[in-house]
Amino acid sequence: MRNGYCPSCVGCQKNCYDFNLRAAFISDITDKALWYAGHKKFFVAGLPGFALGFFTAQDPELTGLGAYYLYLAGWIVTTLGIYMAARIFIRVSDYRAAAIAGMSALVIFYWFTGDGIVHTVADFVGLQAPTWAGKGIALIALLVAGRVIFNGVSAERDFRKLNEGPAEPKVGVNIKAVRGNVDGAADDLVSEQKSGRSFAADPSRTILDGIESAGLTLDFGCRMGMCGADAIAIVEGMENLSPPSEDELATLRRLGLEGRARMACVCKATGGGVTIDLGMDPNDLPEPPPPADQTDWGEETGIQKVVIIGNGTTGMAAADEVRRLSPTCKIDVVARENHPFYNRMAIGRLLYGRTGLEDLYLMSPDWYEKKEIDVWLNTQAASIERDTNSLILGTGEKLSFDKLVLAMGSQAMKPPADGIDLPGCFVLREAADAQAIRTWRQDKDCLNAVVLGGGVLGIEAADALRRLNLKTTIIQRSDRLMNRELDEKGSAIMRMYLEGLGINVITDASVSKVLGGERVDHLELNNGETLEADIYVVCAGVKANTDLAKDAGLEVNRGVIVDSQMQTSDPDIVAAGDVAELPGAVGGLWAVGTAQASVAVATLFGKEAHYKPPSTLVSLKMDGIDVKGFGKLDTEDGAEEIIGLDVSENQHRRLFVKEGVITGAVFVGPPGTGQNVAQAIQKNADISSIVDRLKAGEWDALGEV
Repeated sequence: MRNGYCPSCVGCQKNCYDFNLRAAFISDITDKALWYAGHKKFFVAGLPGFALGFFTAQDPELTGLGAYYLYLAGWIVTTLGIYMAARIFIRVSDYRAAAIAGMSALVIFYWFTGDGIVHTVADFVGLQAPTWAGKGIALIALLVAGRVIFNGVSAERDFRKLNEGPAEPKVGVNIKAVRGNVDGAADDLVSEQKSGRSFAADPSRTILDGIESAGLTLDFGCRMGMCGADAIAIVEGMENLSPPSEDELATLRRLGLEGRARMACVCKATGGGVTIDLGMDPNDLPEPPPPADQTDWGEETGIQKVVIIGNGTTGMAAADEVRRLSPTCKIDVVARENHPFYNRMAIGRLLYGRTGLEDLYLMSPDWYEKKEIDVWLNTQAASIERDTNSLILGTGEKLSFDKLVLAMGSQAMKPPADGIDLPGCFVLREAADAQAIRTWRQDKDCLNAVVLGGGVLGIEAADALRRLNLKTTIIQRSDRLMNRELDEKGSAIMRMYLEGLGINVITDASVSKVLGGERVDHLELNNGETLEADIYVVCAGVKANTDLAKDAGLEVNRGVIVDSQMQTSDPDIVAAGDVAELPGAVGGLWAVGTAQASVAVATLFGKEAHYKPPSTLVSLKMDGIDVKGFGKLDTEDGAEEIIGLDVSENQHRRLFVKEGVITGAVFVGPPGTGQNVAQAIQKNADISSIVDRLKAGEWDALGEV
């Protein structure tokens, strides 16, 4: 990937040797990618052997070329062995072993060439060189080598402290020292109570950005305030934070944290002191009392039993909304998976990381108990008896209901192809899929992975497989990546970045045959090309889980047909999320599922509510690049186009604005490129006052709306 701050950069490698040579070399030699660091280690470890062999070998005209090359190879293998022995038995770090090997080659070179250099210079100036001068040059080389190694060890120590140690923050101050350990939040500082670190209250960046800049860590997910992964406890200064958006507020309500916590990825410190505590569970903070005049809509309408099928985003949003509107209503959630509600957007971590599924849970263990919600894990909904308002479970048990919420979501599709059912072919939709792929990769010692689909899910899956140390290829049916969300330039930057990571991208192609005996080993494309594949992952769309509704006689098309109130053809059954089909609604997004769940629950309690599509921004969750796409990318409806005046070829900003409101956007580039556009879109903000500034390239102005 080209460096966004250096227009002349061609993006030839991961670490720039022009900026900081030593830091770049340390980064390269300690890179976790075996191929990337391996050939560098091989070269530097074999260099002393090559030098020794070159200077001590006999004339190849006397020994023959075969013997000459064998002699060179012998010395190279010897120093490779010494390098590996030092790494394994003496536990010398990669960098130190490489530094010693490189400097040894330097000393060997001048030991053998010192006399020649001295005599050449002496002949040129017409002087007689002393006999010891040649070895003097070798001694100077030895001293220089020692100094280089010493400096390198010191630099490596600093490098490790900066990148691996939690010692002192990279940016920020120790708030305890500033305040003199006085209680209370310091003015215009956001302080983290547990560590004592702080950062400036900056209304142009989120609390999560500040946390990361101060050298602190916090798990995050969608970075749009909807998944609930980065809720933080606000100990003091809640009034000094930006007001929550509807999306954030809905998430906090779902988590039961309204008034006690904020989502770090979207809230901003607007001025004044704020104290947060990353070590505190927000659920441990005092819960605000319920409103004294709260209406129990269950008692009001006589609805006492609600059953929800599905415990994904939509299902859990519905369960929380039912409980918010009725403290007494009995709620049962039937879940096919055997896990509580978890962050599906982060399942890639189950592929490449040491993350356990419990680290992805979005609710505290006692959330269900506090909310008095009964969850039936690992339980199938077998059939719906509409005449008796009963749900028959796969276990043979029966749940009666006054109202039923269908939130079964969707399942990944596998496009038809010969051999698609061979072992080694996967989808990546839920936690079990990720765990199965990781197990397969280890059991079968896989080397090559192919992903079908170049949309958001396909790209994220490919990145996860790459980080699982697999040579990865993306197959995209259309002519560019993320063709629904990005324009040509944005997609080209995305492709350049992926290929810079080592991910191969093939467009205008699809898989026609899956080849192999007992397992997949090759894929045949429709263009005749054949690819090696130990793992084949399909990310090519989804289909709604409609079988249960269809068998019950509900009106079904591609999804369960609903109206704007999320009402199905049965007055006692509502549907929301991916399983529901509503003209104009976009599926597969958190904001859509939660918004529809809220309307569905209002409907089942007889309240007047109609679904209004939220502003749905698509954001790629991938390290090293910021990719966001939204809306219509054209001016046909009278929208005004604003294109960023970016000099570098790896950054692209493009907005479409109509009557002061953003109707389309493409932001692609280094992290932070689309930092402020997401909230402007989610708020449906009027940006008329900053349009001229945007045209002039002042993109930070988006953070002011």
